[in-house]
Amino acid sequence: MNKELHWKPISCDMAAAEQLRRLLRVPKILAQILVARGLRDPQQARFFLDARLSQLEDPFKLLHIREVAERLHFALKRREDVAVFGDYDVDGISSTALMVHTLRHFEGKVRYYIPRRFEDGYGLSQSVVERAYADGVPKVVLALDCGTNSVAQVQWMRDRGTTVIIVDHHRATCELHADLILVNPNVHGGDDQENYGIFCTAGLVFKCIHGLLKVLRRQNDRRALDFNLKGQLDLVAMATVADVVPLLGENRIFVKYGLKELQSPWRPGTKAIISQAALDGDHAIVASDLSFKVCPRINASGRIANATPPVEMFLTEDPEKAKVIASELAEMNLERQRIESEITEEASRMVETEFSGCNSIVLFNDHWHTGVIGIVAGKLMQRYRKPCVVLSREENNMAKGSGRCVSGLSLVDLFSKCSHLLGTWGGHPLAAGIGMPIDNISHFREAFEVSVTEALRIIDVANDLEIVDWITAGEINESLMRQLRQLEPFGQGNPQPVFGVHCPVFLGEPHIFGNNHQHFNFVLAGNGRSLHGVAWQKVHLLPLQSSCDIAVRLHTTYWNGNRGIQVELVDLRPSASTEP
Repeated sequence: MNKELHWKPISCDMAAAEQLRRLLRVPKILAQILVARGLRDPQQARFFLDARLSQLEDPFKLLHIREVAERLHFALKRREDVAVFGDYDVDGISSTALMVHTLRHFEGKVRYYIPRRFEDGYGLSQSVVERAYADGVPKVVLALDCGTNSVAQVQWMRDRGTTVIIVDHHRATCELHADLILVNPNVHGGDDQENYGIFCTAGLVFKCIHGLLKVLRRQNDRRALDFNLKGQLDLVAMATVADVVPLLGENRIFVKYGLKELQSPWRPGTKAIISQAALDGDHAIVASDLSFKVCPRINASGRIANATPPVEMFLTEDPEKAKVIASELAEMNLERQRIESEITEEASRMVETEFSGCNSIVLFNDHWHTGVIGIVAGKLMQRYRKPCVVLSREENNMAKGSGRCVSGLSLVDLFSKCSHLLGTWGGHPLAAGIGMPIDNISHFREAFEVSVTEALRIIDVANDLEIVDWITAGEINESLMRQLRQLEPFGQGNPQPVFGVHCPVFLGEPHIFGNNHQHFNFVLAGNGRSLHGVAWQKVHLLPLQSSCDIAVRLHTTYWNGNRGIQVELVDLRPSASTEP
């Protein structure tokens, strides 16, 4: 599996692309990309390009949203005590802040709890539930981004007279209660729920809030008319990007309009973290800014300490308090980066010596920080292009960790075949958590390798790099960038287009930078002007040769009020003798 990228042109029906170009009156490259991504129907393609708020569907089409809305309406009317549980990642934090903010707007009696990673473990654990109940037995519990597989905890709460509502998108790994209120399209399934299966939890919570507003508006509650529903998309956008769910359908709308809210934030906490990430200038915020500059700061708190501060940051109405928390999150993120870098280097050495001939990677170390090993697993998976599990020691002779998977395989399926060795596991096809007795690690490593190898016999996991078109450096200009901006936001399911450049001319020597010396800057000659470029984690491609082809992504940059273009080097290969 650890093979080099195979460059290939996008698979596109050129006749369909030409027809789409004429019908929609869009440029040729745009039409080709749309058709290659399955959007050959003009109506679907126009829906994709427009991505308007008016295209959002009725929330009550999502199974059990009406029940949630009516139960919350009842709780608000009766002034019932409501407890909200969230997870400690961006999705759980955003979901919690969204729900608590909404219920407080309607003067609800609401409190929230986020598990402490090192004391409570993941999700709706018994310890976090008991801590909440020590503050008083709530009439309603909302479990957000957790709870689907917490059968014992749900029963414990129901035994105490609590109505339990779960809003989650994780797949079920056990038998569920039949009579709880569960909003989870990945459990209920069905053709009418298929479009919602790609939502993160914050997207589902947004639907719940929309449903509650509809119920309250029917009751002529004036507070529902004052509520800024569109304004909640700042948090939905962060969660959708952070959870790496497909930016298609309504997710695309969430992120498109959420980015606009982030551009001019009304929420003091959002404004503070955008400013702390140096994104509060006059340039457009894009999805990758959230991925690399904003979401890691929100996540850092839950990885290093506990995730209550970012929730409080998003809920506070005090701008100064929000700034203080945003600054603390930035410091935590720097510490997270330091720890993560050390573990990644150590883990990489282990991979090189122990896993060169394997189809999978399973690493364990007594002393690795459990808060960052998920990021390490992701970096190793990207570097070696193999499913990767990274584990560290917990108490009671248990190991806990995270897995990351290559596209085409599913960790949920792979772990299910090794479930007899596991204590806990669950998550998404590409990212999942896992726990087991330390004595089982060597057996799990063998079973996981067998599971991955068998899956690869059925599914060919290609390392293809799709080239949208071959262009010259001189064609990299503002006209091309305007076309590409129509496809934004980019992300999972809607990747940024990659272009090939034949035999580019490099000006000067590349400049290596970064703490680990893995990145470099370069300059291309393009029609009498210079194009500045960057290569992330690509120092192994040096030295740059004039007789090479490069694959690049193109980014719009902003500096001192001026808009420019940055070329990102994706891959490099020896050039063919003639232009492709």
